[in-house]
Amino acid sequence: MDFEKLKINLTQDEKEILNRRDGPVMEKVLRTIVFYGEVLDADRLVEITNSGHLVITYAIPGIAPSMEMLDELIDSKMKVEKSFTLDPKPPLDFENWNLKPEQKKLLLQMYADQKEYDKKMLLLGLRDPDACTCTPYLMEVGNIPKRGDILAWSESACVIYANSVLAARTNRNGAIIDLLSNLAGKTPLAGLLTDEGRKADWLIKITTEKLPVPQLLGAAIGEKVLAGVPFIKGLDKFLGSGINSRTRDYLHDMGSVCATAGAVGLYHVENITPEAIDFGTDLITEDFRTYVIGDDELKKPEDYISGKSEGRTPKPEKCYLGCPHFSLEQLSWWSQKIDEGLKRSGQKEIPVKTTVCAAPQILKKFKKSKAFLMLEKAGVKFSFGCPLFDELGEGESIITNSYKLHTYTSAQFYPDDILLSMLFNQKS
Repeated sequence: MDFEKLKINLTQDEKEILNRRDGPVMEKVLRTIVFYGEVLDADRLVEITNSGHLVITYAIPGIAPSMEMLDELIDSKMKVEKSFTLDPKPPLDFENWNLKPEQKKLLLQMYADQKEYDKKMLLLGLRDPDACTCTPYLMEVGNIPKRGDILAWSESACVIYANSVLAARTNRNGAIIDLLSNLAGKTPLAGLLTDEGRKADWLIKITTEKLPVPQLLGAAIGEKVLAGVPFIKGLDKFLGSGINSRTRDYLHDMGSVCATAGAVGLYHVENITPEAIDFGTDLITEDFRTYVIGDDELKKPEDYISGKSEGRTPKPEKCYLGCPHFSLEQLSWWSQKIDEGLKRSGQKEIPVKTTVCAAPQILKKFKKSKAFLMLEKAGVKFSFGCPLFDELGEGESIITNSYKLHTYTSAQFYPDDILLSMLFNQKS
């Protein structure tokens, strides 16, 4: 490699690796990261300091890393130094999804290589077969970066949470780049890894009368700021200061939609998120723009009542909950609400076929509770898979409380209260 033509600064060790000191495969891995850094206009590469979280957990040709590439890495004895977690597995636990025979057949065709792919991920450093969730940062799962940790994560909802709530530092890396970065143990110093890149160029003022629905607030922010960094004022009025389990779940839902409706990788919330607590409005750039979000700015929950919105259906066939995966507290909340709905309606089972998604570690713990037995008796299914596949409901009417799922599939979004009323065929 002609180092003189590179803008990025390389260490002597990196130059030796690029001269194949550690073999041709390691040279290709690092060369890819260097070229990635060139595109990002990075000054240099920096060491990754904590475990990775990778976005591609399924084996679909053209999307997942090629089997040939994975074999080349494995044959060269390459493995990450710090074991990684993955996004949720594809929905191959058919018993939990109420699928038609043709849907099962299609999924089996799509994921014919899944078992082989899973084996290769373990060989490359996947922590364990159950380390697959889009909420790796929950205590029960345990991939929890520390403040200031340098990461190379890729899943958008995880990136925004790690940056914002945990104050770790990661760019929103692409699939395959995430794996190669963690194999190399290096990532480009650019963007959200830098102090300047973490400055807010948007000031968001919340003036609503009550706490906004997190998904609706996330959609409003994401659509406005796109790839910007928002500094949000006014949420502490409803959530209090600092982070607790309620605030964590709220920010987890809001952030995932910020990243979906736009391309937000970091936000600051006054008096709540770590960097905002420490630095306050000093995090805002001089040329910031302002966006005021009042009650009139947000879509009203009643707009989602069936029959009032184009394309909405009053007779859902399926309901998917837990995208991103639910926390234990969210499972408990939904258990209580579903129990209340059953008692209020006099029904023993939910009329709508419902699947709830959470991490394997969360479900293992939840299945020991009375709430799980109640939900199971009511017909609720549980999965550690991912519902983000249109093949799960092709030609069917699906409702969800996930704006992210609504964005990427044909599922229709409803806020929690509206969705609960629909589950029991009640008017909201």
